[in-house]
Amino acid sequence: MCGGINNSNGNFFGRQAFISLAGKRGEVKLGLQYSPFFLSLYETDPRGFSQIGSGLLNYANNVAGTGAFNSNGMSNTSPAFAGFQGSALLAFGGKAGDFQAGRQYSGSLRYQLGNFVINAALYSGNGGGTVSTPIPSTLDFSGRMVGALYRFANVTAKARFVNFKVAHSFNSNIYGFGLDWNATPALNVNGGAYYPTDRNGSANSSILGAIGVVYSLSTRTALYTQFAAVNNCGAMNSGLLMGYAINGLQGTTTGVTAGIRHNF
Repeated sequence: MCGGINNSNGNFFGRQAFISLAGKRGEVKLGLQYSPFFLSLYETDPRGFSQIGSGLLNYANNVAGTGAFNSNGMSNTSPAFAGFQGSALLAFGGKAGDFQAGRQYSGSLRYQLGNFVINAALYSGNGGGTVSTPIPSTLDFSGRMVGALYRFANVTAKARFVNFKVAHSFNSNIYGFGLDWNATPALNVNGGAYYPTDRNGSANSSILGAIGVVYSLSTRTALYTQFAAVNNCGAMNSGLLMGYAINGLQGTTTGVTAGIRHNF
């Protein structure tokens, strides 16, 4: 069982709250959980879904919380077989008499050969249902992605392609690549670049780049600094930072963060 009490996304349990059963035949989860699509994006994101200058911004800018937080979900993840591992999820919208309202499903197929991993995933969600939060989690959209990573020595290289298609709105292609370097056991350097394009308007695109450095003082405390810049063309308004800066301004925007992080 997994869950945490917090006012997240307007819910008492707003992130994950599920019951799971795992064994030699895989794992089954019931309840509020991340979709295979969201988890595949996380694994192949060059910046590891950092709060500044990462693929998490592109995700939230297009579809908010849909696909990340799936209420009333049933999922199954298979054991690895000959390098392959599959995962599937079906989440019910919870509206009596209307099975399609708020219905969400997702699937992924992962293959690993040594240090090489390739992951493909899809997502389809209907609007409606009974889920009501400040951050929409049943937006009518479909997503597709394919990504790969390769680890050599202390460096991991990642690249991926994602498509977000929102009903009567966005249809975005996003290309991303980057490197993650564990320079020492305490020092990590990470950088990535993203190129979102609007399939509904060829003049709309962005170029987003970011680099971050994390120095671990202990297993729970670290110093960090990150720098990011984005250049928007046409009607694109990609931002730099989660929260109030997901949507940015046209033209070029730069930003830097620095601080200390302690995990409890």
